[in-house]
Amino acid sequence: MLKGKSVLLRQVKRSDISYFLKWFNDSEVIQYLCLYLPMTEMAEEKYIEELGTTRAKSDVRFVIEVVEGASTKPIGNCGLHEINAKDHSANFGIVIGEKDYWNKGYGTEAARLLINYGFQQLNLHRISSAAFDFNERSIKLHKKVGFREEGRLREAMFKNGQYHDEVQFGILREEWRGL
Repeated sequence: MLKGKSVLLRQVKRSDISYFLKWFNDSEVIQYLCLYLPMTEMAEEKYIEELGTTRAKSDVRFVIEVVEGASTKPIGNCGLHEINAKDHSANFGIVIGEKDYWNKGYGTEAARLLINYGFQQLNLHRISSAAFDFNERSIKLHKKVGFREEGRLREAMFKNGQYHDEVQFGILREEWRGL
């Protein structure tokens, strides 16, 4: 478990499936994600099971919980994916699925905890990420936590009936230390 001031990141549990199904079947939430097919309970169960076995070496995912007094509430998830042991690199991803918690700084705090974990515990050298060009909130978060824009894949993603650019980001361990 990773603890911050307002959020904590904890391991995924089977009981989280209900949250994931709610979040990843909400069209307003997934408009910013690469998801386009409905999330099924069976597919999510299989994914969570793989997190404990085959994916454990290449995929670290946490549930983001907001701390409200003495209790916590799941509001999203984040992870480091496609962890490459040779190159010491990974891809960053985050989603706040509870829309009432958008624009309140929880994603930024969770991102900082996860990036620090990647560099300090997983010994990563580089973390990459991407966002749709229309996802201003995600682009702002990336820049706020220290990612640098590295490029743009023109019209690489089809979403909401049209093609969009994919903005590429990266952060190196030395850059993170300097923040």
